[in-house]
Amino acid sequence: MSFEENTLLDQNGKLTLDTINKLKENADMLECQCPTKLIEIIESINKFESYTEDCILKYPNDKTTHEWLKYSAININKLLSSTLLQLARIEGFLTEDNKIKKRI
Repeated sequence: MSFEENTLLDQNGKLTLDTINKLKENADMLECQCPTKLIEIIESINKFESYTEDCILKYPNDKTTHEWLKYSAININKLLSSTLLQLARIEGFLTEDNKIKKRI
């Protein structure tokens, strides 16, 4: 199983849903739960980002604040996405050319 670099991240630099699911399938290759915990945090940030989008529509008087929160969430997500990919490389289940290593 492999996928190309351009499909790992979306146009905002965040992990795609497909990438998250593929990393989930392999995160248990490590005894520790660090990859799984990072994925959970990223998924939570994705939900928060969607929530702020709803707030922008529901509360037009607070639009500026909710846009700021949304873009802050995007930036945090980008940082954690790159962190998770690098961790996957370090731990050996994502190669430098962005392919998932097959389980042994």
